[in-house]
Amino acid sequence: MIKIAINGANGHMGQTLARSIEQTGDMTVIAGIDINPGAIKNTFPVFPAYSDLPETPDVIIDFSRPEALQGLLEFASEKNIGVVLATTGYTDNDKMMIAKFAGHIPVFYSANMSLGVNLQIELAKKAAGILGDKFDIEIVEKHHNLK
Repeated sequence: MIKIAINGANGHMGQTLARSIEQTGDMTVIAGIDINPGAIKNTFPVFPAYSDLPETPDVIIDFSRPEALQGLLEFASEKNIGVVLATTGYTDNDKMMIAKFAGHIPVFYSANMSLGVNLQIELAKKAAGILGDKFDIEIVEKHHNLK
């Protein structure tokens, strides 16, 4: 059984992730980390800090905020825990920090986990390959109504 801690557990994506994990047979959420630990009643305990975790997870999945990155990576490195980073808004310095820690612990990082965004990335690559530099294309970013 893979033991998971969700950083940002009480957010929209944290809750979606928790529901998805509950439907699997080989993973379990042992705890959440959230700046508002009591905001939502969960089937697992939620703590305000990593140091409060009652046991060490196998992986921490992060759907929180860029400000949490350094503490998350330091804790994961200290405990030798793999991380999945699914937070948007990282700076260039944050990305350099991610690369540094990836030399010591397993790190999976995606700038965006959205199926729609990743599909658009692939479609844009294909369009650029076909159209080349003869077209002036503008892409406008707009989030869905739940973002």
